[in-house]
Amino acid sequence: MESKNFFFRRSGSVRESRSKNASKSRERDKSCSSNYDNSHSQQTPIATKPKGFKKIFSKMRRANSGPIPQELKKEFEADKEQCRASAGSQLALGWESQKGLAPFESDVPFKDWDSEIISSWFDSMGLYMYSKEVKKCIKTGEQLAAFSNIDLEAKLGIQNTLHRKKVLLALMTRIQNCEDPAGNLDHQWVTRWLDDVGLPQYKDAFLEARVDGRVLNFLTIDDLFQLKVTNQLHHLSLRRGIQILRENKFEPSCLKRRGAPGERDSQIVHSDVVFWTNHRVMEWLRHVDLSEYAPNLRGSGVHGALLVLEKRFTAELLAGVLSIPASKTLLRRHLSLHLKDLLGPDVIQEKREEEGQPNYQPLSPSSKAKQPKKSQFTLKRKKSKSEMDFEDMVCPLSSP
Repeated sequence: MESKNFFFRRSGSVRESRSKNASKSRERDKSCSSNYDNSHSQQTPIATKPKGFKKIFSKMRRANSGPIPQELKKEFEADKEQCRASAGSQLALGWESQKGLAPFESDVPFKDWDSEIISSWFDSMGLYMYSKEVKKCIKTGEQLAAFSNIDLEAKLGIQNTLHRKKVLLALMTRIQNCEDPAGNLDHQWVTRWLDDVGLPQYKDAFLEARVDGRVLNFLTIDDLFQLKVTNQLHHLSLRRGIQILRENKFEPSCLKRRGAPGERDSQIVHSDVVFWTNHRVMEWLRHVDLSEYAPNLRGSGVHGALLVLEKRFTAELLAGVLSIPASKTLLRRHLSLHLKDLLGPDVIQEKREEEGQPNYQPLSPSSKAKQPKKSQFTLKRKKSKSEMDFEDMVCPLSSP
């Protein structure tokens, strides 16, 4: 007797038997199938039952194109929602989330950390690419605490200056055991924050540099140039964005991304505008009948803190960012009046006083930032190898 499975047999004998007598063929095939299963019970079946969408579609085909039964509809919707949920969770996690970006905690004192704990700590900061060298060169936390900027480059092979800065800042926090709320914001959060300040075009550079909340707090002008941020308005955007985070102890929920449902212009509180994100400003533009120009705000770096805190940011500058032609004077006046109502008389007065200063230099959307020149000869004390340069910070600690 043949030992071939019925489900995969395409020989002419099957067609002939079916043409002679369909009912007898089904009985014979059933007996063959049962005999095959008894004689080959140890073999793994080649065919598998359809799963997921294939299972549902096979049921639908057997329904002879009639109306889909209610139970099949429910099963189809359940499988579809499950697929959406799994895909959504993977998209939310991203490839970086698998590298251990959760806040790192250890009950072991820092000086007693071994190479495994230190390697896990590097992984939690997104610096997993250095784990192999860390395990090879560092045995205890006390040894790592003595590392200087040059040691990180020479012994661990950390060529990226912002990566070294991240490690040194994290070391400083661990050694001093001080409270640092900015350290709770990882580099993935910072890339999302770039959307809030309206600068998503720098996401890749910030992500590659692993800029987290702690590094963001101490960014310098040189760091921004290394991150390819050369526009002066974008520098000011980051400065005011960091300032509002610092004043609110780096609380992630301090920013306002959406307006209240049914909110009118007269109901907007002036003091809340400083927390507006770029998207919220675009929403406001639509409310004041400037929907046509709202998309021009993407990638501009304009957000609430820049509007309020930057004294050189005026209605004329905003009109230029929005690409409103200078010939449309009525439209520009319309924008100016609404901006005055939005910011309030106190902020507008500060901007006017700034314009009256003798050395006042107006901003423009395309003006380039100036990279600070460091003199080759200086009488200042040379910084030690482990000391970091906090001069020329994007947002000085005593920012006006």
